[in-house]
Amino acid sequence: MSAPASTLLFPGQGTEVPGMSRGWEGHEAWAETLGVAESHTGRPLRRAMVEGPLDLLRSQRLAPCAVLAHSVGIYRAWRGAGMALPVAAAGHSMGFYSALVAAGVVPLEAALDLISAVEDLSEAAFGRGAMGMAFLIGVPELEVHRALADHPGLVLSNRNGQAQFTVSGPVPALEILVGRLEPAALKAGLLPVQHPLHGPHMAALLPAITRRLAAVRPAEPAFPLISHFDGRLLTTGAAAWDEGIASVALPVDWLAVVARLKALGAPLAECGHGRQLAGLTRWAERDLVVASLQDPPRS
Repeated sequence: MSAPASTLLFPGQGTEVPGMSRGWEGHEAWAETLGVAESHTGRPLRRAMVEGPLDLLRSQRLAPCAVLAHSVGIYRAWRGAGMALPVAAAGHSMGFYSALVAAGVVPLEAALDLISAVEDLSEAAFGRGAMGMAFLIGVPELEVHRALADHPGLVLSNRNGQAQFTVSGPVPALEILVGRLEPAALKAGLLPVQHPLHGPHMAALLPAITRRLAAVRPAEPAFPLISHFDGRLLTTGAAAWDEGIASVALPVDWLAVVARLKALGAPLAECGHGRQLAGLTRWAERDLVVASLQDPPRS
């Protein structure tokens, strides 16, 4: 008897580590996916995933491409091994791009072009090192909002849990915010990104991003996608692709995603490296258990 269909969770940037591809090199679907990504981007994704160094793997231009291609390759390999078509899929931050490709809304190359457009236009708009994101773990949301009141250039960009947040904006203000809240936090610091993602700073870039990708024609999804903005189901290709483009400026509310996961009631599986989303989901709802697809299926 085959396993029941799951809702898949695709992780975002920050899950990449040297060795993440161990065991996958011999799987044809995974290798083909990585080959397409390397050919399209010109970046040594597989070598960085195997050998590192970590600084290369987590570099601004390589990391999101590696995470996207790896997650899509894992999905294709598991599907080829007989995994049922998902009930739905969610992606955390740029993990939504992985979900778009897995659902067949756009080809892998289009999602890679979206990453490139965001990187190019963000660098042109903000320069290097001026903007970024910070994470705050173990600080009550009310305290985060109180601290943000003193920094109008900063915005709450991710609600990852009841006391897990990210903030976007100018790096000097982020450093002051982290310094203020770090003593009361379980953990706090700057993230290795150079753009103020998931906040209004990115909104001005959306028309140019849309123009860059005007030739993309989204297909109808093979399964619904879950918005990481408000947890609603996206059931058409146009709605899903619009959400993918807009997602760089939309805040992430993983609590809303978790509410949707609970309502769907299907088993959950994380499709990527690590257990990032298993942890976030369990923090939000202790009864939800997330399986992992990070190891290759047995032949």
